[in-house]
Amino acid sequence: MILTWPRMQNVLLAICAFLLLSLLWSEMCFTIGSDGVRYSIKFTEHLQFLILTVISMALCIAAIFYRKQYILQLRVIIIDMFILLGYQIWLAVAFFSLKSAYTFKVATLFPLVCIVLMVLAIRYCWRDAADVIARDFHRKAAKKLKK
Repeated sequence: MILTWPRMQNVLLAICAFLLLSLLWSEMCFTIGSDGVRYSIKFTEHLQFLILTVISMALCIAAIFYRKQYILQLRVIIIDMFILLGYQIWLAVAFFSLKSAYTFKVATLFPLVCIVLMVLAIRYCWRDAADVIARDFHRKAAKKLKK
C-alpha cells in the first residue's frame, strides 16, 4: 500500500505523530536541588501521561491511513483533538501545582501545538471531502444530461 503524502492533512498528522512520539523521551519538568543535582520528571514516569500520549499518537497514525475516507478521517481527528485538549488541561493542572518547585520545558506545550496542527488538518480534509462531493455531483449531473 502506497501512502499519498501530497495530501497536506497527512503531512500535518505525521508532524503531530512525531511530536507526540518525542514526548516519550522528553522531560516534562526539572529542578536543581540544594545539593546541585538536577532532578527531572519525564512524561513516561506518570502513567496517565504515557497512556494519553500513546493513544493520541495511535489516533494520529490511524487518521493518516484513513486518507480516502474523509469523513471517518475527520471524526478520528476530532476525537484526537478532544483527547489532546484533556491532556493539555491535565498538564496545565500539573504546571500550576508544581510551578513553585519545578521549571517546565517546551515539550509540555506539544499537545497544544498538535491541536493547532489538527485544526489545520481538519480544514484541508474538509476541503478534500467537499471536492469529492462536488465531483460526484457534477458527474451525476453530466450523466443525467447525456440521457
